[in-house]
Amino acid sequence: MPEEHTFTSQKLWDEITKVISLEMTHRLLPVIKEAYGKDYPPGTPIQLLSTEHSTYLDDPSKDPSSRLMDIAILVNGTDYYHIESQMDNDHQMVIRMVAYDLHFAIQHNATKDILSGETILRFPQSIVIYPESNRHIPDTLQCRLIFPDGSQHVYQIPTICIQAYSLETIHEKHLDFFIPFTLLRFRPLLDNKKKKLSMKELTDFVEQLIVILKEEVEAGILTPLESYDYIQLLLKASKHIFHNYPKYHEEVWNVTKPMLKVPSMEIRELRWTIAEQNASLAEKDASLAKKDASLAEKDATIAELRQQLAALQSNQQD
Repeated sequence: MPEEHTFTSQKLWDEITKVISLEMTHRLLPVIKEAYGKDYPPGTPIQLLSTEHSTYLDDPSKDPSSRLMDIAILVNGTDYYHIESQMDNDHQMVIRMVAYDLHFAIQHNATKDILSGETILRFPQSIVIYPESNRHIPDTLQCRLIFPDGSQHVYQIPTICIQAYSLETIHEKHLDFFIPFTLLRFRPLLDNKKKKLSMKELTDFVEQLIVILKEEVEAGILTPLESYDYIQLLLKASKHIFHNYPKYHEEVWNVTKPMLKVPSMEIRELRWTIAEQNASLAEKDASLAKKDASLAEKDATIAELRQQLAALQSNQQD
């Protein structure tokens, strides 16, 4: 089993989120559908947007610095989304989301009404994803904004708790984005003396994940390379979660090991196909060369006969 880099807790999950959003951006669409019910057809254009903004607007008296959001995208050229991944049920999260989305609107979606002269800021459709189980996470995050004129607006965004989804539901809704985080559901069992995680339970679970990935590839939803990437991310998650329980991580590695060979096998098969096609072309070329040689021989015979005929005709005239 190869050595793997171990991340600090939050950094690892942020890294997994970043990898999926950068390398498999289209896998965010099922997450958006789950949160907002909006279904985009395959091939819908998705543009990754800058996730960095200046903190100058937060406090102009302080030295400016920058702050990073997790995911910011523009879908179909019209719809803006902001997705954050949050491990803890932090009651300050909704306040940070308001700040994030205000900066987002200023940076990406500020317009001016020509007739009224008003500046319009359109907030993105935001989502907070919680990878770990927590019974106290609400279905929505809410913050009441009260303005100086007395008008009010309730800022409200949906939350998604990954561990609330069964593997069947993840498969049915194509929520592949959740797969690297699913092993987190076993963390509470590691120190549970009454119900300790069994090796069979872990093996069966990982095998189900592999079935999901294989069927997503067969359905054309994932490419073999994307499936391979998900397995790699799952192994990174396993290394972290089972850091103090290496036997569990070793089992995850053993179960997923055949999947790690898929891309190399595909490349090898592609090379075989190319070699077979080249051999077939070479055979056809050889056959054509033989035909050309035969035609050349026939042409030479015809030319010789013509010369003989011309000689005979010349003798008769004499």
